[in-house]
Amino acid sequence: MFRSALLAATLFAVFLSPLNAHAGVWFELLRAPCLTGNGDDIKQDNGVIGRYRGAIDCFNKDFNGDGSRTILSIKAFQAWEYGTMFLYYDITGPFNSGAASDLIPNERNGFFGGITVTLSPKRIAEKATGRQFQWGLLSDVSLKYEAEHVSKFGMLSYYGLQWDLAVPVLDFMNVTTVIRDDASFEGIDFQVGAAFQKSFSILSQDFILSGFFQTGLFGEGAGKGANAGSEGNQFFLAQPQFLWDFGKPLHFTPGKLYAGFEWQVAWNRYLIEGKTENVLQGMIRWNI
Repeated sequence: MFRSALLAATLFAVFLSPLNAHAGVWFELLRAPCLTGNGDDIKQDNGVIGRYRGAIDCFNKDFNGDGSRTILSIKAFQAWEYGTMFLYYDITGPFNSGAASDLIPNERNGFFGGITVTLSPKRIAEKATGRQFQWGLLSDVSLKYEAEHVSKFGMLSYYGLQWDLAVPVLDFMNVTTVIRDDASFEGIDFQVGAAFQKSFSILSQDFILSGFFQTGLFGEGAGKGANAGSEGNQFFLAQPQFLWDFGKPLHFTPGKLYAGFEWQVAWNRYLIEGKTENVLQGMIRWNI
């Protein structure tokens, strides 16, 4: 009863929040039911960790959860005078009890997240000279550093460049070229990625199409420590999203509550050879 009342009060506060609320911080709740997966048919020798044979809507069963998952994602974005800051934190099984004996360890509120900071020499030069530099399609180039944290593996670093593009039909688009430096492997990898967002309306309804991809081009080489005997392979990961502002037709604050889908496509997930995923997740997003 108390939880229901607390949830109702929270939603009521969201709906009454001001129109100029900024989506600098938001929550995403995602659910993949794994309707086509059979727990008795996992493609791995030990029958416990691996890919569900023939499944088309399931995660791999691995250290980060089962084929069916609920994920709570907490995200924040903040621009500052000479760059940006982005933070995300994904919790697998956020509503699971840590004492549940039928859960693998990382399903007990396991996490995956990172903090990214960019610094723009262009903005610094513009401030110093009092001039605006126009580079056509390329609106900015920034130095980028990301610290990524995984509950099972610890921290790894990315450092390189972020290229912001001025694409007229998009809200934003950027491309990243970074070095992936993971202490779990002997070497480093060169990683390329991109992210975009497009807001649009159909009649009176508002939608967002967004997403990103990341790909490691060469692989990181032989594993060290707990990963000894394994290898960091090339990989590809993409997560496009399609969202509908369902709060607007209900006469709540526009741009606050969205519902839709996220599609995750992965090849060599977690750099593990043969780990593929093709998962459609239902999604609710709340912009604070």
